[in-house]
Amino acid sequence: MSITAKWPDIQFGEIADFRNGLNFTKENFGKGIKVIGVSDFQNYLIPKYDELSEINPEGVVKSDDLLREGDILFVRSNGNRSLIGRSLFLSGIEGKISHSAFTIRARIFSNKAMPRFYAYLFRTSLIRETLSAYGGGTNISNLNQGILKQLKVPLPPLSTQHKIAAILSAYDDLIENNTRRIKILEEMAQALYREWFVHFRFPGHEGMRMVESELGLIPDGWNIEKVKNILKRLPVGKAYTQSEVSDKGQFQVIDQSRDDILGYHDGPPSQIASPESPIIIFGDHTCKMQMLIEPFSVGPNVIPFVSKNNLPIPYLYFLIHDLIETKEYKRHWTELTNKTVVFTNGKNAQLFSDIIKPNFEQMRLLKMKNTNLSRTRDLILPKLISGELDVSELDIMIPEAMT
Repeated sequence: MSITAKWPDIQFGEIADFRNGLNFTKENFGKGIKVIGVSDFQNYLIPKYDELSEINPEGVVKSDDLLREGDILFVRSNGNRSLIGRSLFLSGIEGKISHSAFTIRARIFSNKAMPRFYAYLFRTSLIRETLSAYGGGTNISNLNQGILKQLKVPLPPLSTQHKIAAILSAYDDLIENNTRRIKILEEMAQALYREWFVHFRFPGHEGMRMVESELGLIPDGWNIEKVKNILKRLPVGKAYTQSEVSDKGQFQVIDQSRDDILGYHDGPPSQIASPESPIIIFGDHTCKMQMLIEPFSVGPNVIPFVSKNNLPIPYLYFLIHDLIETKEYKRHWTELTNKTVVFTNGKNAQLFSDIIKPNFEQMRLLKMKNTNLSRTRDLILPKLISGELDVSELDIMIPEAMT
């Protein structure tokens, strides 16, 4: 299948070679080399390297199994047919990385082809649909090297490939910069929380009296409770599935996966959050926790909650958001609510919340910018890749790293 008649078509195997990923078992988990699995694809262009699992490479990993800059990975096998052919682009590789047996690596060897251009090509809906159509079986969808080799892809002039990749990368660079700013804003709030409520160096701490407790020395007058005694779980309302949301809509649907948003719908929202009345969500399987300050709905296994005893919500968020982490795919709400915490409901909890509120408002605005940037990029992506938007005559500065 061809996505354009503007440029000549070639088979992907004319410009790339392929290799299946590693077969390994739980006994191989350990330290030594990071591995990209199907769950690491999400909807990313580039892997989140710091979130990858590791294995002990001894006796398992050969030099040919290592990924290189510019490689493209595809989901080869998955129970969900819609995920077949989902891709990742290897850029800015950190250390030695390989990939699991449920993925296929494509490595472009032709000097007529630019890897990043083809990484964007495989994010177009038509290419994804073509790959999905090849999937076989009733329960498991499979992509193989033969299908990829025969897949017809366009071959624009190399200069055009560079220009298209540079335009699209500009959007991704802005999104990544905003994402880093979001992370810094939350880390700043987290650092202040630790200083005040973990190290007990809050305003007026000088001369405070410390008392013994089951959790060690704590300031006199502070409280110790199980988490379930300070939380109020909210009714979920309608839990939206992937098939019930769209790319656009008035209200966001929060997912429990690493992707913040499952999609959008036009309401009404199930949760009415605001800067004055935030709501916290917890992913029951993933332990993802997020504080929302605008109306939203939820996807499956997302639990919204607030404070039961008038603790300021931003303070409550940092009080509990690092208590547990997911180590296996199971429900974690009961584990979370059975934890014991030490807290204050005094003026410093409210002062802390007032100080960090602007951080969350800035984070919300940055996320909105990223949503708009993503939508614009995804709108022009197929038009650029197909040649409908002609950039061949445009004077576009190509970053040195791309050449």
